[in-house]
Amino acid sequence: MKPAANHGNPVKISRPDKVETNTKLSERTRGARPSRLREQHIATLPAHLTERDRRIALDCYEHHVLRTDQLKRLHFTGLRTAAARLGLLYELRVLDRLRPGAKRGEGTLPYHWILDEAGALIVADHKGIDPSQLHYTHADALRYATSRNLTHHVEANEFFTRLAVEANQNHGALSEWYGVRTLAHLFAGTLLPDGYGVLTLPGRAPLHVLLELDRGTESSQILREKAKRYAEILPRSSLRNLDPFVILAVPSARRAQTATAAIADTCAPLIVTVWSGTVTRSVLQIVIAAAAHTRIPFSPKRFSES
Repeated sequence: MKPAANHGNPVKISRPDKVETNTKLSERTRGARPSRLREQHIATLPAHLTERDRRIALDCYEHHVLRTDQLKRLHFTGLRTAAARLGLLYELRVLDRLRPGAKRGEGTLPYHWILDEAGALIVADHKGIDPSQLHYTHADALRYATSRNLTHHVEANEFFTRLAVEANQNHGALSEWYGVRTLAHLFAGTLLPDGYGVLTLPGRAPLHVLLELDRGTESSQILREKAKRYAEILPRSSLRNLDPFVILAVPSARRAQTATAAIADTCAPLIVTVWSGTVTRSVLQIVIAAAAHTRIPFSPKRFSES
């Protein structure tokens, strides 16, 4: 199965933060978030929306949960403008929001945004399908955003939103980006990477990168079995002619040694690298270095780039 186009557009960065006059809510409407969608609300919704709003809804559908700062990177140039616009989309029930509980000493965490019921209507309209075909419910979205895997999922999104910004700064683009919603279908459940992106840079062929975010909780045997599945399935997948490679991002140099030993001689295009969302290391350089290590697709040699 070939993934559908990424909303028909590349992941664009730093567009002007201008909102057309007819998209602003009146003072009487502002703050009156409806408890349920009614026909009148649905009928007037398009008049309040911009194309950027639709792209935001599509991103929250595909990637489940995105923080305020991540949506700012993808769609705005300023954090205040992003917060104001996202707040308006919350009032329109295009998006819903929550703040996960912070650990002691972390302070207040930023809002985490998910698709709401009006947003699902926007996504269905964009895809030209009935909303029931989205396999979406607001209750499911909330469960996803409050699950024990939230931190893992948001960190995977952090990798790709940083990559989008850095690619744009280097005259390139993260031209396609897919989350677990699409990848579950792409690999028919046999593989489930944390993300898949297509990176385009001047003067070189597109790079097709899959992300496996490892937090040090899986045994060496599980890592080895996962690598073997990639070696077996990628050459038979719809990506087989695109020279895809997998970045296995681990939290420490010690874990990198363990992971490198675990996947040795599996013939999988896996590159082990040390990365987490708390470090400032360039994800663009990580991807470029990983691509250099996999010039021969599915080489039996393994590399650890730390």
